[in-house]
Amino acid sequence: LMAEGFVSAKMLASKFYTLYSLLKDLLSKQEHYDWGLRAIKSVLVVAGAMKRSSPELQEDALLMRALRDTNTPKIVQADEVVFFGLLNDLFPGLD
Repeated sequence: LMAEGFVSAKMLASKFYTLYSLLKDLLSKQEHYDWGLRAIKSVLVVAGAMKRSSPELQEDALLMRALRDTNTPKIVQADEVVFFGLLNDLFPGLD
């Protein structure tokens, strides 16, 4: 996150790590779920692009959007409630 220009990278990295750890443990086991370095890199690239295109937006909102937009397409319908619940718990008040 620091390399992508995020000032509050430590706090956001903690939320990022917590989310992916919980997703790995709580979601159903699907072949296409990837919570490793490849998935993390994809989110970081998207978050960095959002940060550069909209530097005035809050960093936590940018990271939440990147996490949501990058992961939503691969989440099966049965796991959506858990995924969005965890996002709302880690990023309260953001949509």
